[in-house]
Amino acid sequence: MVRSADRKLIRESSKSPAALCPHYPHCVGCRLIGEPYGKQLAWKQNQLAQLVRTAWGDAAPPIGTIVGSPMVFGYRNQAKLVLRRSARRGLLVGLFRPGTHTLVDIRECPVHHSLIRATLARLIPLLEDSELPTYDERSRHGVLRYLVLRASHWTKSVQVIVITASELDRRLSALLRRIAQLPRVRSVVHNYNPSPGNVIFGERFTPLTREDTLRERIGDLKLKTHAGAFLQANILVARRIYDYAKAAARIKANDLVADLYCGAGALTFYLASTAKLVVGIEESPIAAADARSNLRWNGFHNVRIFTSSANEGVRMLRERFGKVDVIALNPPRKGTDPETRQGIVALASRRILYLSCNPNSLIRDLLWFESQGYRTEHVQPFDMFPQTDHIECVATLQLAAELELPRHSATSQAAVFKA
Repeated sequence: MVRSADRKLIRESSKSPAALCPHYPHCVGCRLIGEPYGKQLAWKQNQLAQLVRTAWGDAAPPIGTIVGSPMVFGYRNQAKLVLRRSARRGLLVGLFRPGTHTLVDIRECPVHHSLIRATLARLIPLLEDSELPTYDERSRHGVLRYLVLRASHWTKSVQVIVITASELDRRLSALLRRIAQLPRVRSVVHNYNPSPGNVIFGERFTPLTREDTLRERIGDLKLKTHAGAFLQANILVARRIYDYAKAAARIKANDLVADLYCGAGALTFYLASTAKLVVGIEESPIAAADARSNLRWNGFHNVRIFTSSANEGVRMLRERFGKVDVIALNPPRKGTDPETRQGIVALASRRILYLSCNPNSLIRDLLWFESQGYRTEHVQPFDMFPQTDHIECVATLQLAAELELPRHSATSQAAVFKA
């Protein structure tokens, strides 16, 4: 699973972070780079344990041993990059330093998929040769704003999305056609975003190639996602999370299951293999349309997808079904809003499966659910982003009225997941 170039980077990790990343120490995204991977996992385990102990004290739920990533470099299948021109350094392709507008060039980021790095090396000269001006957020003049690259582990192909402050014209179309001719680039999409601010995508996506999606596999599941739709950034760890979540949900054959914030449907379909019916709720029209397409592509007949915000979705579920047996949710970093939490409780599900990319908002929401009659059984961490301080978690909650085990039993759900 680990490529030879990445093995070399791992062997050199004892030298210095600079031996691993040409952008160190200017880029601060990989705060743990240079630490042996075992120490990184131990640090994340300890960080989560401290947060949980602080929140619950002696009544803290058990925490599983963190599940690592098969790849510690070259795993990230998506790069979202800012474009700027510098009089001294030429075209910059990178990220802003946190809390500033200082751009750090990261075109050779070692955690990016090798196809992304190879494509960037060929794509950047095309951007430079085009002489199209980059967007200046102060004057609101310029064309090129952002560049998003997505790589598929399955098809070994790349989708390139170019975001501009101007509409398609002759020069821009010519640039995009040249990008479409690069090796491994199967899909090129233009996104028009004239709005000020730091939101990357505008509403209008225009494909420049016949293929307008990225195709990926997670286990036996095939997924097509359009530009702008969410897809987990580390596919290998995503499969481990979904395998674990499917077992931890303890779905019965006649269960009605709801999946909130379902995106393109990956977790939805994993849960559908054991449920009577799974209802996916997704606010993004692009991602919801992808979920419906993936439903047909994978041949599921017991899944329904609704385009709706999470809080509107739980109201719809209450009106149509009254009760839902199991609820899964994977909200953004800020967690769930009060209306959605209230709606989840009103559905009286016996079991809640909460996937989170932010332990702080996760713990806040878990404590709230406990105040409403649920018990947090287990928190299982995963390392979605090696080299960073990011921690992904799956928490399981059981409705107290249906409990068969004593509070926070030592019986660990981690047993259902074999890393």
